[in-house]
Amino acid sequence: MKSASTQKFDEHCDAVIVGSGAAALAAACRLSDLGAHVILLEKTGHIGGNSAMSGGGIWVPNNALIGSVGIEDNDEDAFAYLRHVIPEEQVPDDMIRTYIQSAPEMIEYLRGIGVAYTPVAHYPDYYPSAPGWRPGGRTMDCAPLDGRTLGKDLYRLREMPPASKAFGRINLSITEASKVQAVAQGWQMIAAKALLQYALDIVGRFRGKRDRRLCMGEALVGRLLLAAQERGIEIRTNAPVQALVSEKGRICGVAVDSAGTVRKIAANRGVLVASGGFEADQELRSESLAKPTQAQWSAGSPGNSGDMIRAGRSIGAQTDLMQEAWWAPVVLWGDRPVVLFFEKSKPGMMIVDRHGRRFMNEAITYNSYGKSIYGEDYSREDRVPAFIIFDRTYRQKYMFGGLLQSSMSPDWLTPSAFGEDGLLQKAPSLRELACKLGIDPAGMAESADKMAEYAQTGIDTEFGRGSDAHDRMYGDERVFPNPCLGPLAKAPFYGARLYPGDIGTKGGLKIDQDSSVLDTSGTPISGLFAAGNCTASIMGEKYPGAGCTLGPALTMAFRGANALMQSNSHLNQRTNQRL
Repeated sequence: MKSASTQKFDEHCDAVIVGSGAAALAAACRLSDLGAHVILLEKTGHIGGNSAMSGGGIWVPNNALIGSVGIEDNDEDAFAYLRHVIPEEQVPDDMIRTYIQSAPEMIEYLRGIGVAYTPVAHYPDYYPSAPGWRPGGRTMDCAPLDGRTLGKDLYRLREMPPASKAFGRINLSITEASKVQAVAQGWQMIAAKALLQYALDIVGRFRGKRDRRLCMGEALVGRLLLAAQERGIEIRTNAPVQALVSEKGRICGVAVDSAGTVRKIAANRGVLVASGGFEADQELRSESLAKPTQAQWSAGSPGNSGDMIRAGRSIGAQTDLMQEAWWAPVVLWGDRPVVLFFEKSKPGMMIVDRHGRRFMNEAITYNSYGKSIYGEDYSREDRVPAFIIFDRTYRQKYMFGGLLQSSMSPDWLTPSAFGEDGLLQKAPSLRELACKLGIDPAGMAESADKMAEYAQTGIDTEFGRGSDAHDRMYGDERVFPNPCLGPLAKAPFYGARLYPGDIGTKGGLKIDQDSSVLDTSGTPISGLFAAGNCTASIMGEKYPGAGCTLGPALTMAFRGANALMQSNSHLNQRTNQRL
């Protein structure tokens, strides 16, 4: 029986998934388990998008395993926490409750298909003063994966950036990395074990530098990719979607560029978009984000240029939160952005403006750097760039932007890290460093004097750095009275220009509780679902805890897959829809 469609399609399936990050792969697996024939389309030549480049953590309140790390949780406390943190005008109560109720179900599904996750005991939520806060357990870490199980697909998997790896090459789990970065007891043993394991992979070393022990985002995407392989899901790379195809008000397929030829693929049940944000597109950044802004400052996937956000708008989809990003402080090493996740909490460092004045608590969540630098209304330009400054003691003890501490790797071993094209500027005095970077020397000297005072008393009277559990998590537990505060006293001194970068944008297609994309009147667009950074984040402008990017992305992908299979149930079965 021929389809009643007036469209001419080159091929048919039940569902098309656009993107190949964690949300896309999880949706594809769920749809396959529900009986759908799925085709997954990835724009670039690598699988994984931002997910593979991320820490891989997911934030799941009241998850089934949280008791195993000695923490109790419940839905009402989780709701109280999120409701306190996320602005009500951005995300309604019912969306927050949907997430809290569905995330534990999602993670159990993932665990059931081989994506092993366990809660991290001492990874606190990011807003300790909020009601319902927990000191750990809600952030979950993906178990490492032997990349050899992926076969040739290992080398199609997008890699994490070097700055996220030990020695620029070696993968660590969230639990391992948190101990190494915090210089916690036993960190040397963790680093040594990882280095030994890397060195003993002789076959892997002959094939290249890539660590075949996958951790963090690589482990998450790797495990989902393995599950997709087991289900025979077709994943096509270098297959950018050019348009959504609609008929009679319903999305029924996509037009995709296939080796220079446009092909139409029918999606008999629907299309689920999980294609990432628009961080790589300078036009959309300039149109939507605070200024100045540069795509060069983003640590997101280079393929995330907002294609499907534009495609959605072209068929009447509503967008929201386009002014927001998953902000993160970045420094540049040549033309490469390096995100500072842990470095900003260590003692012996400060961030100043061009006048040499501190203007923020440096240890706050990285997402808060957007409004710290641009201002609450995103109108300030005078702090771009800001400057991160530290002394020899800091350099000796702590990693910075993937650069090993000088106690393990002296400056002379990495000359490319210094100078205008390197990661850091270096000078024998604070005054000379200020002049090199274009900072007012008197202002910076005054800020350094205040920091020395705060380090002695343990109290930052200006911004409260090191005053809560989140700040202290990546401080130095060996430093008293405040693990986040130390003087800048020993020459030479180091500094770098600091930019309001991001790990992705968080504005996009507006969705409902079932991940249906809404049109400009608030009505679901039949046949179109979305999840992840191509949607307006259900966390609003905030970042309540580690994994609040991937947690909602995976949860809404899971819900979207369920809804896609339940919708349009009156349609004929796939076998009756083929031409």
